[in-house]
Amino acid sequence: IMYLKKIGIHGLRNLTSNEVSLSPTSNFFFGENGSGKTSVLEGLYVLGRGRSFRSRTLDPVINENEESCTVFGLIDKNNINISLGVTRTRNNDFKFKMNGQKVNNSSSLADTMPLLLINSDSFKLLDGGPQFRRQYLDWGLFHVERSYRKSLKNFKRTLKQRNSLLRCDRINIDLLNSWNTEFVSLAEAIDEYRKIYLVGLVEKIKWVLSEITDLGNFEFKYYSGWDTDKKLLEILEKNQQRDINMRVTTYGPQRSDLRISLDAKPANEVLSRGQSKILVAAMQIAQGYLYYEKTAEKCLYLIDDLPSELDLFHRKKVGKLLWDLGAQTFVTGVLKEDLLNSWPKEDLNMKMFHVEHGKITQ
Repeated sequence: IMYLKKIGIHGLRNLTSNEVSLSPTSNFFFGENGSGKTSVLEGLYVLGRGRSFRSRTLDPVINENEESCTVFGLIDKNNINISLGVTRTRNNDFKFKMNGQKVNNSSSLADTMPLLLINSDSFKLLDGGPQFRRQYLDWGLFHVERSYRKSLKNFKRTLKQRNSLLRCDRINIDLLNSWNTEFVSLAEAIDEYRKIYLVGLVEKIKWVLSEITDLGNFEFKYYSGWDTDKKLLEILEKNQQRDINMRVTTYGPQRSDLRISLDAKPANEVLSRGQSKILVAAMQIAQGYLYYEKTAEKCLYLIDDLPSELDLFHRKKVGKLLWDLGAQTFVTGVLKEDLLNSWPKEDLNMKMFHVEHGKITQ
């Protein structure tokens, strides 16, 4: 069992200096808009991912009166304490630490503290570009399939090499052909991983949806990024001139997508805003259930402004599913009562925090 026991946030937006002990189950943060509630979740996200979900860079995250921001946490993993720390300075200096030792990449953080986020940006899963749905699939595969990470890393390197070759003024065709061979081998491996993972994930999404509401019969279809009835190598060779003209690789898993439809129509075109919120929440909750099934580990959930995202009936359903999963959750809202009413009454370990002017008080 893994949970975050303690969090310290210093110099992050308006959270100048805060340290709080956390519940292993549910943690609620309430307060006026602009008080710093979302910044608490942002701090947790920075600790688990090494980056923000609100900004592409960490520079705007640093408080205007500070030279750096630091987030540290104490994790209890099977009664063993693990300390995590992330520091970012104004001159782009990053430091990731685990148990006081420097770590070189953010994937070590993600490994130690896997987390899922449900907020207004989660809609990109439905109405954003294919990259958001690829990231969604890759989150699960990153955490449950160790060998997938290596394949994806090697594929990205090969794709980068192939694309840089396509951008040369004089292209060495023999060199391009040799990159094609490696590209195809890695592309087919990634495609297979994603297809297999998706079978279990779709099953979980449909189950979670049925627990929340009846929206109808959804279909989740994976598009590989090329016509898989044909050999990818042949497709690359046939479209070689097109790739040279466009100076980019136009077929492969970097173009894949998860196509979601309801009654044979694109889901984002037929669902209301409220229905879209339910589907997105179900998709994220399903990830946590599948992760637990495959690893016997729990991930953390960050849910920003739950009362404005879902009505009370559906909030209760979501709260019950997360409580049943045993996931540690961090939920924000304006009113304390709205948060309490959303959660199962049997959660006796829940903690309630008031956030005001960047100060967190239990």
